[in-house]
Order: sequence, then C-alpha cells, then structure tokens
Amino acid sequence: MKKFFYIGFISILIILDQIFKYIVVNQKIVCENVINNILNFTYCENRGIAFCIGQGRAKIFAIITILIIIVALIYVILKFNKLKRLTLFGIALVISGGIANLIDRLFRGYVIDYIDFSEIVDFPIFNFADICIVVGVIIIGISYLKNEGGEVNERINSWK
Repeated sequence: MKKFFYIGFISILIILDQIFKYIVVNQKIVCENVINNILNFTYCENRGIAFCIGQGRAKIFAIITILIIIVALIYVILKFNKLKRLTLFGIALVISGGIANLIDRLFRGYVIDYIDFSEIVDFPIFNFADICIVVGVIIIGISYLKNEGGEVNERINSWK
C-alpha cells in the first residue's frame, strides 16, 4: 500500500507539471506579471539542462535522465523497506521532476520553463519540475544528515 502512495504522489506531481506547462503554452503567456515586480511567468524553451547549460543537446540529456531515473527506481525498489519516509519523499520528488522534464525533452525537444524572478534576482527561468528536483535533493540530503539514510549510514558507522 505504501508503494502505491508513492507511485500516486509521483504521478500527481508529473500531471501538475504538465498542466502548468499546458497553461503557459496554450494561454500564449510570453511574459505576464503575476506578483508585481517579484514574479513573472515568462515562456522559455530550454534546450539544455539546469540553468540552460548545454544548449542543443536535448537527446543526450534525455538519455542521461532516463538512466538516472532507472537507477533511482531500481534503488528504491531494492531498498524500499529500509528507506525512511523522508528519504522516499525526496526521491519521489526527484523522480517526478525528472520524468516531467523528460516528457518535454522527448515530445518537444526542449523543456518549457516559465517561473521568472529576474526582476528581483539574476536567476535563470525554471519550472515546477525543477522545483521538485531541487527540493527533493535537499530533502534527501537532510534525511541522510539526520542519520535516516538506512543502509548507507550503517556502512559509515561500521567504518568507525
């Protein structure tokens, strides 16, 4: 039952990401001020990875993303009962964000980015899936720092 919860959670996050992107594309949002001088929705086609690094290499990044998702899924399947909820939650966020951006790369050839804080800080435009990935990685890091990493922490402790 616990596994179905995580599958459902991942599915909901992917669907939310695709809905947000659908709205941005179909409402023809080029640049819309959402919160005065703080947040804009600005349509951007990212043909690279994070922070627009590696523009024009969407196929390579799609392959790398697929491999990372497969490794993460295998890890979760093999270690599911040993992983803490916080770790599983973080991994689910990373997997959902990775799959959501992978859908864009495979079907569009680029990732749609739209969240823009450039009025207040010099930062690249990003999307909901990117937020999931970053928050997921932070949660995984916190989980392991809190000694909730399961087997990894057992190995570290055995080295002492």
